[in-house]
Amino acid sequence: MTSFPLLVRPRTWARVSLAALAALGIAGASFTLPAPASGATVERATTASIDSLDFTSETVASGSSAEIRGTWSLPDHPTVPAGFTLALPPELAGRSDGFPLLDPQGAVMGRCVVDASTLECTFAADYLTAHPENLHGTFYFWVTVRNEPGGGGLVTYDVGGHTLAIDVQPSPDPGTGTGPGVCTENCAFPGRGAGKWGMYDAAAGTIVWVVQIGSGRDGLSGGEVVTVTDVLAENQELLAELNGVRYAELWSSPRLVTGADGRESPGAWAPVDRSTYAATDRTVTFTAQAGHYYDVRFAARVTDQGVAGRYENRAEISIAGASDTAVTGQVVRHGGGGTGGGQAPAPSASPTPVPSATPVSSATPTPIPAPTPIATPTPSVVAAPAPLGLSAHTGGTVTTESRLTGLLVFAGLTALLAAIVLAVLLTFRSRGRR
Repeated sequence: MTSFPLLVRPRTWARVSLAALAALGIAGASFTLPAPASGATVERATTASIDSLDFTSETVASGSSAEIRGTWSLPDHPTVPAGFTLALPPELAGRSDGFPLLDPQGAVMGRCVVDASTLECTFAADYLTAHPENLHGTFYFWVTVRNEPGGGGLVTYDVGGHTLAIDVQPSPDPGTGTGPGVCTENCAFPGRGAGKWGMYDAAAGTIVWVVQIGSGRDGLSGGEVVTVTDVLAENQELLAELNGVRYAELWSSPRLVTGADGRESPGAWAPVDRSTYAATDRTVTFTAQAGHYYDVRFAARVTDQGVAGRYENRAEISIAGASDTAVTGQVVRHGGGGTGGGQAPAPSASPTPVPSATPVSSATPTPIPAPTPIATPTPSVVAAPAPLGLSAHTGGTVTTESRLTGLLVFAGLTALLAAIVLAVLLTFRSRGRR
């Protein structure tokens, strides 16, 4: 569960706003692309090479933040999962953040998460599959410089095998009023005005908006019915629950305390029992107790994945139905970012197709029945009558039987002819005798 620091209220709303923005480190936005949890053992098939790394400024005050920039690259056709981890030395505390690596078309090709000790970047497997060549990119993130050499001077740090150098100057002198210091004048709490500011959880991409209910030095009088309604600006959505806490939520302080800086402000802040007030995700209504100071907290999620970089919110406060006050707040992302990209493989040239001969089917063709042959008729040979006494020539062999038959026929015809001739002769003779 994300815990928020105890909110210290300076003497005026202007001072509250500036102190809250500085102390809470309102920076960072996050993407929803999954990334390994910080500190977890990361097993990768391919680790990116960190090709360059350096500070972007030459000087930094100890206790202040400095930006580190670098470049990375991957071999062609990397095996997934792929990414890299950059370990930070104890003197450089990473500012909690989460950011995407965007290609030139705005597509997310990876995501990085920063915590106090590491920068962890993981590349999207589907992007690497589609763009497996010429993979490279940049990144930048912020660290807080913790060490303070006497009088300032050039300090070098080993970050992931790279030597980084920067001139670290001492923190501002507290006596000048520019540092934390200890208050010696006008340190009593004069009262508080209505206002609003946000606490940005960069790694989670969520904002807890705090609405401060204005009151005098002694808090509210008691018995006032107070209604606070949140009005979100674009690129945000309200949450009814965050990290196990129901929202909206009412907090109160019952007394004034003097802090380590010598300033007096409401202290001992704690959430109010939910059974004593009415709340939805965007509205809280409660009855004030005498001598108490109140804040109302709303939870929201950034919906544009940190692209806008600046988020605003407005709240409407009604006290006893007689006075309506509108307050606005803003958070600005001063976190990290990066680029990335690759190329798809170039398509290979296709050869000009050569027309192929009509393929011969290997399948056995269905046999076509052969036509029934038509027998050539044997011409009938009509034998010419053979001369009597001779065998007829038929083109074949003349057998003995055929010869005998021929002789008998010839003999019969001869006998018949002789009988006819004899009959004729006898006829003429008989007529002569008469």
